[in-house]
Amino acid sequence: MSRDVIALLDQSPSRRSLLEAMVAADPDLRIKLIAEGTVVELRDDSGRIVLAVQSAQRLAVAAEADRLLENGVADDLPAQPLWVEARGAALADLDTLELARRFLGHLVAQHGGTVWEPPARLHRDDHLVGATEHPAVSVLTAKNAVLVQDRPVVSLSSWTVDALARYGRQGLGIQLLTPSTSVITYALRSLLANPNATWVVRTAQGHHYDGFNGLPLTWQDQVGYVPDQTARLEQGPHPDFQATQEHVSGTHLHVDLQVDHPVSDSLELGGVVELLAQRLGGAVPSVWGVAEPLGREWSTADVTALARNRAPGQTRMLFSAQPDGPTEEGTRPFAGELRVSRTESGVREHVRFTVGYHQGEEPELDKLRPLVRALSDRDGLRSMTVQRAMGRTDLLQPARWAGVPVPVGLAVGAEGVTAVGRENALAGPVKGHSFGPPMTPVLWYRIGDGVEPDGWERFQALMRHLRPKDKPRRR
Repeated sequence: MSRDVIALLDQSPSRRSLLEAMVAADPDLRIKLIAEGTVVELRDDSGRIVLAVQSAQRLAVAAEADRLLENGVADDLPAQPLWVEARGAALADLDTLELARRFLGHLVAQHGGTVWEPPARLHRDDHLVGATEHPAVSVLTAKNAVLVQDRPVVSLSSWTVDALARYGRQGLGIQLLTPSTSVITYALRSLLANPNATWVVRTAQGHHYDGFNGLPLTWQDQVGYVPDQTARLEQGPHPDFQATQEHVSGTHLHVDLQVDHPVSDSLELGGVVELLAQRLGGAVPSVWGVAEPLGREWSTADVTALARNRAPGQTRMLFSAQPDGPTEEGTRPFAGELRVSRTESGVREHVRFTVGYHQGEEPELDKLRPLVRALSDRDGLRSMTVQRAMGRTDLLQPARWAGVPVPVGLAVGAEGVTAVGRENALAGPVKGHSFGPPMTPVLWYRIGDGVEPDGWERFQALMRHLRPKDKPRRR
């Protein structure tokens, strides 16, 4: 499935108007409700999925539509429009795109709003034409589920999350195909970084390459996209991947943080996210959710409730903030993910956080040491690593080379310091700064500014030094 059309509605559609919209799309198609009616599938007489529509989702802020579709798309909409997404199968014998237009056009005529359709930029090869039993998946092979997205901005939709869960349980990998002009969101990039996932990029000339390393890919029946063994090794990454563009005009600061909490009825999660966001981004997150668009207004109480409902299983949540413009002094675009899991002794929050800086701006690295001090005043810090990288200020990721992240600093919690010994930890190849109780401190190591050529060497030397030494065995 990849023929997408989205409606942003002023008013919530009624059940009757939804049924009328289905008839407007094609009265001869059969209706099937999935996931307690949250997804409606229209199927033909042979049983093929022709069109799938998700139930309307109210956005916490209209700016989320601007972020994922195009700037200005929500200018004439209410502050909290409803997002309705329709996907048509890529079928050779039926214009499913027109069906989606008719369906959503009827809703807009009844409830106000606008219809958004991405420009078609992706040529569909013969092996990608057809329908599967999942609205997001174009092809199923013995090894991979192949998704196709022809949008300027490709996000981590609930369709994609569901496909990953369903086919991941079957041991299949996920491959996402986009045109080379597309960019992916922070959330989707995190998912595609999984070893069982591949970002496949198709150039205008019909070549394919890996969106993260640029190496050529080719289609193999029964498998999916695989490394192209016929490509000469000395050619390296595809030229489109190496092209220098404005995508490297900004700077990213990446923070990876882990905190442990004892189990308590009064425990509220998300406080560490707020601390990071306020100190480095200038504001708390504006929206959060488990898939994009992020439709819920940020609330630590709601975040905690979701994690409790899913315990003891792991919960993964996304959050972001996109300032409306330069008038919001002191705020910066940021995004991240929060993973909550149970441990033997309590609850762990694992936060990945990225903040963007404009061209010519230096990351505010002097804020890191006070941040570690604030973290040391809380219980449970395990570790925090900070890296600097080039990238777009809006945090969107193009299929282009932007260098590698370089270490800026490392914080080690009291448990890690105790494991290697306080004096030994302070005697490392990088100077450590101590915060908190003298005997059980948190240590902060400032490795550099993230631009030094030996940054990774210094980081690796420090990690070797901090590795707990094996205790001698008693005879």
